[in-house]
Amino acid sequence: MGLLLLGGGLLYAPHLTAPFVSDDYFIFLRVREGGAFGVATHPPTSFYRPLTSLHYYLDYRLWGLQPLWSHLVDVGWHLLCTGLVALLSWCWWRDRGWLEGQVWRATVLTAALFLVLPVHAEAVAWMASRADLVTTAVAIASLLMVRQAIQRGGWLWEGLALLCFTAGLFAKESLLTFPLIAWLWLRHLKAPHGGWRVLPYLAVLTVFLWLRSRAVGGLGAYPQAWEILAQPWWILIHLMVYLAQLAMPTILFGLGRDGIDTLLWLGWGLAIAVMLWGWKRSSPAPSPQRGEGLLVGFALVSLLPVLLFKPSPWHFLNSRYSYLASAWLVVAAAGILAQGWERSKLIRGCGVALLLLYAAGTLRQVNAWATAGKIAHSTLQSLQSLPADRPIVILSVPDHYRGAYIWRTGIHEAIALLLPERAQMPLYALSRFTMRLAPDTAVLYDSGTARLSRSEDIFLPPENTRLLPDSAQHWQLQPQRLQIDPHWQSRYRLVRYENGRFAPVQ
Repeated sequence: MGLLLLGGGLLYAPHLTAPFVSDDYFIFLRVREGGAFGVATHPPTSFYRPLTSLHYYLDYRLWGLQPLWSHLVDVGWHLLCTGLVALLSWCWWRDRGWLEGQVWRATVLTAALFLVLPVHAEAVAWMASRADLVTTAVAIASLLMVRQAIQRGGWLWEGLALLCFTAGLFAKESLLTFPLIAWLWLRHLKAPHGGWRVLPYLAVLTVFLWLRSRAVGGLGAYPQAWEILAQPWWILIHLMVYLAQLAMPTILFGLGRDGIDTLLWLGWGLAIAVMLWGWKRSSPAPSPQRGEGLLVGFALVSLLPVLLFKPSPWHFLNSRYSYLASAWLVVAAAGILAQGWERSKLIRGCGVALLLLYAAGTLRQVNAWATAGKIAHSTLQSLQSLPADRPIVILSVPDHYRGAYIWRTGIHEAIALLLPERAQMPLYALSRFTMRLAPDTAVLYDSGTARLSRSEDIFLPPENTRLLPDSAQHWQLQPQRLQIDPHWQSRYRLVRYENGRFAPVQ
């Protein structure tokens, strides 16, 4: 198991020295200015996450803006989550009456799957999503401690389980529905007085919601998030997207457009098809009691707090929200695969192929995050070399590369942190643009019209960037074109993106 964890951790090695991106700079600026709870809550997101803020503050106090150590902490959390998910798998299948060899096989497969799922790359590689790792670790630890309390008796384990839940809830609101999971878990364990045992969790949840409402002036969420509740069919679509993302071997947008992505998808589809065929033709064997339905229920309940957020099936954007839900589904999938492992060499071969394909997909996404960090760093440095005689207007900033954020937000905070002398001169940005499949997309400009060098990329509205005070009637944004007032070139220094840098428009 130790070698397996080491191998899984090495998948993230290419990203360890990558510079920070996007919201990372927002976080560090807030904790520098506001202290330990500087990012506990801040408009416009209106989230209440004091323990996450404290965690980032410790990063800043211990090693400042050195990404290596912060990335190592995130990988450490991922390995801890993997170990806890594996332990949950061991307990689950052992309680279901499996033989020792079957239990260990399912446990190892659980750890392997959880380590190499490409959909986890965002949660692990992006420092700003550390809260998803923390809440997953404490949620699973809480359930394991409840199991200990039922089996050994005494209130110590019960208290530790409640403490874990409390810590996770004050790290991120992903655990709003955890009391329901705890109640289902108690029923699964046939614990006496299961309903009464959940009351402390509900009490903590009530206190959390009260504090949150006082801190953010309401329940809080992303802007316009609650509007989705008026469209229930969108909630179902979001749920399907999150579940579909979990099994993807790489980003969907590369299918048919990127050679390696296409091979990964074809290999994944072939392995699944052959495995199902091998399962059908192999002689049926007695099946121990499994109970995957409850695990699927845990996953669905875990997704309820995040269904308000907009998912994107194309680039793994927002896939961090499904990190906790994936834990339960991986245990179920590993149990099914473990049974097939005994029945057929063909199923074993396909299982190994799937793990290798997932590892390749993860490595591909990790490299994307490393590239995104390099682009963020190089664009930031290029601003330093620009003359400071006029305010700067960036036609479009790179938003993400293959789903890895670059400057979705945070560019002004990065300048304040790393280029304070540059912060004295106003800087504006008119839009963002995607880099869906290649890192060399450029912004082309001619006579007031900006376009992108790659047809699959598009312009996006600006997000958390400063707009020109007189821009309302002087620019027009479309997915394939950005039209601006050409007279701005005499009043502002217009810059465009090319080859990892912001360069003045000639």
